[in-house]
Amino acid sequence: MKGLFVRDAIWLGKQRMLLVCMLALTVFYLFFSDLYAFGVAFLPLMLAMLVCKTVQNDVSRACRRMFFTMPFNTRDYLIEKYCGAIIPPMLLSLVLMALGTLSPQMAWNQVPVALVIVLTTVSVTVAVEIPISLAFRDRAAVMRIVAMAVIFTICVLVVSVTNNQGILVALISIPNGMLILIGGVVCLVCTVTSVSISHRILSRAEW
Repeated sequence: MKGLFVRDAIWLGKQRMLLVCMLALTVFYLFFSDLYAFGVAFLPLMLAMLVCKTVQNDVSRACRRMFFTMPFNTRDYLIEKYCGAIIPPMLLSLVLMALGTLSPQMAWNQVPVALVIVLTTVSVTVAVEIPISLAFRDRAAVMRIVAMAVIFTICVLVVSVTNNQGILVALISIPNGMLILIGGVVCLVCTVTSVSISHRILSRAEW
């Protein structure tokens, strides 16, 4: 499993120009624009999606015949991918949130809400990305667009039938401990469900 982590780290290192650009955009969003909340979510979400991209690389037509010829099993592979796609982005979001509090535009009472939203967004994105990549392989890019379109449509419908500002006020009014607990449960449920689906896909796949 250590080799899998090193392999992904090497691949991410080759994307350093992209990572530097994303870091520059994050700094801009945090300190030089009104989109500080987006700045907290941007880099962790992009990092999670980059790690998920390695799954699609593994199951692409060019690499499919070599898949699982190395000394690791399905369990090791999924643990590495989910841990690599969730834990570092979440830790990064904590660091960015701490830096974001230095911005005069971010109110302290909004920090728990923003943090829960970012962590939930990362976990849901990973929970959707990895099974899609495993199930559709070379067609994953198209199916990813379809999935994101469905999620975006649902979000628009929710916002259209509710008061967006009212939702934010309601979230802020929830005690911080309860809010973090709810966010943690959502993240855990999404991750466990996604791992189960991914394991079933890999178990039934023919390489």
